[in-house]
Amino acid sequence: MGSVAMKRYADDYETVVTEDEQGHEKKIAVYRGNYFEVTLNEEGIIHFRRNCFVLLAAIIVLHISGGFIGNRGMYQFYVAIPYVLAFFPLLYVAAGILCLPKEKRKYRRDEIGLSFERMKTASTVLMIFLGIGVLGEIMFLLFVSVKDQRVPEYLYLALEVLAAAAVFFFIRLQRQVRVQPCGEQ
Repeated sequence: MGSVAMKRYADDYETVVTEDEQGHEKKIAVYRGNYFEVTLNEEGIIHFRRNCFVLLAAIIVLHISGGFIGNRGMYQFYVAIPYVLAFFPLLYVAAGILCLPKEKRKYRRDEIGLSFERMKTASTVLMIFLGIGVLGEIMFLLFVSVKDQRVPEYLYLALEVLAAAAVFFFIRLQRQVRVQPCGEQ
């Protein structure tokens, strides 16, 4: 866990000083914050993780494939900039999915924040960037492109619309999961 994440959750931990057999002092961080539970059962957590990985793979393949198309729209800042900026929330979505729990138990605040909450926020931002990019490509098609050079534009647009649809399904998948405080462990 990074130092920024530790600072955010620092109030949930208490430093306890212990002494080992040789008399050396040892500082240990002990979690004292609230615990949370997820509304999924053990099998549901495994299915949710798997579905998240499948949707993430689809989003990555579709989005990157769109970048390999030699379309003229990518030379416009209103198409290219949202395309590139979408990689940042995509990275955070992937990081959140990698941090998802593998078993049902009570979770610490940092575990929830670095997995479920990170995925929720990053996927919303990703949807916004993909939407801006799709709108930019539509504007390019309507006002700038030449009729006999539109095939790559339509292919790029189709891939980005499919990527946005995958993000939409990803957001819907997340809505099935409820995280609620459950007090002490």
